[in-house]
Amino acid sequence: MGNLNEKVDELKKKLILETASEYFKTLGYGKTQIDKISKDLNIGVGTIYGYFKSKEGLFIAWLQNIINNVYEQMKDGCSKVNTPIEKLAVVIEYKVNYFEKNRVTVKSYMENNQLFLRGISRRKEHPMAVILEFCADIIKEIKPMDEQEAYLLANIFDGIINTYIECSLEDEQLFDKKDEILERFLRVVGV
Repeated sequence: MGNLNEKVDELKKKLILETASEYFKTLGYGKTQIDKISKDLNIGVGTIYGYFKSKEGLFIAWLQNIINNVYEQMKDGCSKVNTPIEKLAVVIEYKVNYFEKNRVTVKSYMENNQLFLRGISRRKEHPMAVILEFCADIIKEIKPMDEQEAYLLANIFDGIINTYIECSLEDEQLFDKKDEILERFLRVVGV
């Protein structure tokens, strides 16, 4: 019986995330309301909070699903290029493309939680951990170093991309900045 309950819980979580996804995409983080999601699903607000603890928890779970999908696509994209620098360019491409497609959602969340990108990196459940580890492995291809140093540089790389995203929240196109992002990071690495 426990197995059935686990499947029901997973199904509920999936439905909540799918419904929340539509709200986050169309209204952004700030205007998304948990009570409207609960009404759409005909469940109590407490049920949603039981699974996700908070609106931010729901947003992070939603973001984690997206990151996992992007990670798989990113790995595939990187397998089609040869050099580690080309791989880093692929990573930038995927992150910039995600932001451009979801500008309203990301902008809204950043405006409502200014420390999100900085604060979340200190959490164990950092949604970008899998991509940061992937980037660390690429960085070690550029310049031999230990795991810790490569992971630190992966965080710096991600931070540079995030800074460009934050600076382009209004109308600036990030597509024009991809080469600049890569060049700036390579200067940090000393390449």
